[in-house]
Amino acid sequence: MTQLAVPFTQINAHHEGEGPGQCSLMPLLPAPLQTACQENVHLLQYLHLMPLQEVGFPSFHTSLNRKMGDEPKHNLIYQVSQDILIHIFSDPKAKRNMYIPVESSLGLDLNEKLLYLDRVLLDFTDDISIAETEEERRNVLLACVDRAFKVRQDGKIPSNGKKGNGNLQTVTPQELAALKYMLMRNKLGMGALQPLIADTYIEDISCSGLGPVFVEHKIFHSLTSSVVFNTHDELDEFVMRLSERVKKPVTMRNPIVDATLPDGSRINIVFGKEVSQRGSNFTIRKFSETPLSIMEIIAFGTLDYTMAAYLSIVMEEGMNLFVAGETASGKTTLLNAMTTFVPIDNKIVSIE
Repeated sequence: MTQLAVPFTQINAHHEGEGPGQCSLMPLLPAPLQTACQENVHLLQYLHLMPLQEVGFPSFHTSLNRKMGDEPKHNLIYQVSQDILIHIFSDPKAKRNMYIPVESSLGLDLNEKLLYLDRVLLDFTDDISIAETEEERRNVLLACVDRAFKVRQDGKIPSNGKKGNGNLQTVTPQELAALKYMLMRNKLGMGALQPLIADTYIEDISCSGLGPVFVEHKIFHSLTSSVVFNTHDELDEFVMRLSERVKKPVTMRNPIVDATLPDGSRINIVFGKEVSQRGSNFTIRKFSETPLSIMEIIAFGTLDYTMAAYLSIVMEEGMNLFVAGETASGKTTLLNAMTTFVPIDNKIVSIE
């Protein structure tokens, strides 16, 4: 299983109390961070793992802007979804800043409950097999969680009147929400990579063998993620499951796969040390659902109005044009934006 690797020594302090209101750390936090912790208990748990006296309180942001990437050091958190927050942290001992997903399962020991949930899933095999859409499969899986567990609130164990697979296990509301998230992440999502996939600020995800997964961020550029593969067996197993998720399983006979993820992102998978000296590896090139316009690219400072006007004239006159640059430099983004300069009656041929 992939490990969460953070650039600071974790302290053995945990959030105590039934809610954020009972936590002694809460009054010390800046107001935006307090609000975020009240809505995301797992964020409060994560803060307890940080040596805050050494690194300081991270700032909390509901959105990011390009100017943040110009700051010399970073220690900030932003939210991706209800279950996922991201911590961007400057590690003085490393060349790259850290990208740390903070998930709702953080601080909870769910291994046994997830194994139990897998056994309960066997009773839902027929329902899953006939589910045609992603939404239908999601509903079946959520029903499985509700069938397997009952929620403990205020020290009482209510009876939900449902028949389960053996005796129902009791969980807290936080554990139930985390179990639902983990089930969706592992069965319908991309496993440990799901926070990276869900983050719209991520452009590229790459794993070149054992060690951390690297990401290319729209604001903070090249980052080292806290998702780490420690053994070849662990990496091989993950890569095989990843290939099955995109319905192009890798094998010893067919060790290289190119595919498209459900959201349109491109993925390349290489399986095994026989093909790659560093072992299995993969890269994911993400695409935004809504491409950037030429005006947005100008606003970001990539082009100015004179350069954009010149490109429009070049294309209008039918001249040859090359767009070249290193990985993640914005070639595809610029090309997509420049399509607005193509005359409406022209035909476009794309060759991959």
